[in-house]
Amino acid sequence: MEERERFVRGTLVATGGVVASGLAAFGLFRLWGWALGFAAGALVSLGSFRLIVATVARFTEQPSSERRGRRGWWVGSLVRLLGAAVLLFLVVRYLPVNLIGLALGLLAVQIGMGGYLLVRSLLPDRNTVGQEQK
Repeated sequence: MEERERFVRGTLVATGGVVASGLAAFGLFRLWGWALGFAAGALVSLGSFRLIVATVARFTEQPSSERRGRRGWWVGSLVRLLGAAVLLFLVVRYLPVNLIGLALGLLAVQIGMGGYLLVRSLLPDRNTVGQEQK
């Protein structure tokens, strides 16, 4: 459980760095449509990541005897996913966003996750291969 929390926290910190540097770069070049699209995509990406983390935590920590609770959780998850799709549609339809910036924002969590895992694998005292062999 501690490993999962460390992974989530590291991913969120790295994603924050990706979002801050992306917004700073777009702002530096005065690409406001790109920056707005990037911010909207990053918000949807972070919301989806939060939903995935909550789902994994719920299904790995609770007993499987709660059938009704799981069904309600799935319905709620699908409603939130539909909400994310509606939000993306409204952003693209009514805001002056650049679609490439929006796509880059949707990749923000994945880039942050990859960066976190890369940095973690390069640290000598954080190597998980030795821990798996134990």
